[in-house]
Amino acid sequence: MATLTDDGAGGGRVCPYQMAFMLDNWMRRLFQNPVKLLADYIREGNTVVDLGCGPGFFTIDMAEMVGSTGHVIAVDLQPGMLDRVRKKAFRKGVADRVMYHQCRADHIGLECTADFMLAFYMVHETPDPRRFFEETRSMLTAGGRLLVVEPKMHVSQASFESMVAGAARAGLEPVDHPTGKGGRAVLLEGR
Repeated sequence: MATLTDDGAGGGRVCPYQMAFMLDNWMRRLFQNPVKLLADYIREGNTVVDLGCGPGFFTIDMAEMVGSTGHVIAVDLQPGMLDRVRKKAFRKGVADRVMYHQCRADHIGLECTADFMLAFYMVHETPDPRRFFEETRSMLTAGGRLLVVEPKMHVSQASFESMVAGAARAGLEPVDHPTGKGGRAVLLEGR
């Protein structure tokens, strides 16, 4: 099991980039296939944001899904993770549609508009989830959506419900609680 480490910026514990192989491997794809998990939300030509992208487990498939006219913005706290995504995007032939942004633990700091955003197993790692949701809401296009998936082993049902309520207070409306996403999931839409 990966040793979690303090990110040094007040954001809690994150998986260090040296353990990225645990987040991106063939076995995980058997249980959490990115295309199957995201096909209902991403269209060709979309701008999508992969928040807490890690080593790019979802990023590369997202880049293939948006096609040559779309873009993916890979966002992570750790430069080492973004370097891994950059190399992987180049190897897979999608580097021209992936942009990279290093965030801070307490601030995404990204100025863009997005059709879809993914926060997979990462909101529980943010120091201020409400601020996180306020920032994501400000980036969504009209009708844009944010899929949040949290691991059951780290986030209790009560904590997840509190997180969803905080997202609603930040202006994101829960429109679905999809199943089969690999954890506790909610699809949010900006109001």
